[in-house]
Amino acid sequence: MKAIYLLFGLLSVNAFADGHLSPPMTAHYGFSTENPAAVVQNLQTLMESDCGKEIPAVISLNDLHFNGGNPATHGVAFNYKSGKDLDKTAEIFNTCAAAQRFLARGAEITKPEWQMLSSPIVAGGNSAESNVIMFWGIKVADEAKYVASYKKMMATQEEEGLVTGNYGINRIISGSINGSTHFAYVTASSMGELGEGTTVSFASDAFAKFSREVAPIREIISVNTTFRVMTFN
Repeated sequence: MKAIYLLFGLLSVNAFADGHLSPPMTAHYGFSTENPAAVVQNLQTLMESDCGKEIPAVISLNDLHFNGGNPATHGVAFNYKSGKDLDKTAEIFNTCAAAQRFLARGAEITKPEWQMLSSPIVAGGNSAESNVIMFWGIKVADEAKYVASYKKMMATQEEEGLVTGNYGINRIISGSINGSTHFAYVTASSMGELGEGTTVSFASDAFAKFSREVAPIREIISVNTTFRVMTFN
């Protein structure tokens, strides 16, 4: 996929050469395709190769089905423990024959739509079934205040048994979409569970209080729901 190749080319030099420990990072790539089956096969072939098995990331392919006006039909996310793991992946993509074939095939069957780099600042829940993910693209004026209010809301909802999946907030480091500075998310095992969970959660007093507290500092840019196609650990 062209977007993946471009980002890895730009980040092939260690971005943390001063020796500081970098935070976890997620590289997101949105693309459109008319041949999703070929996309799945292309990614499977890469991950079954020797160098694909060396990629130090949890990689997920998502179907961006309820995506509003966003032209991307799918997204790939590379979840890294640190920037050094991203650097290692860039090296693999620049030198491995299987990775080069993956990129060449991707250029034939996909059209890049956007790319983004983010870092998690809040993560909670303990569900292994993250088959459906709901994202809120948001613009936040005061991150510390927003995060504190969010954590307080989620702690209350967990105490009340209203949290069934995973949840979190990521700070967007680069590649913002429509001015978003962050995105928040919740996951569920199915669309039915997501619908039931959000209905109850949004009706709670904790959510109402959170909404009032963050209204002056948060703007919701977009709300999207995606389906997990596959994950490679």
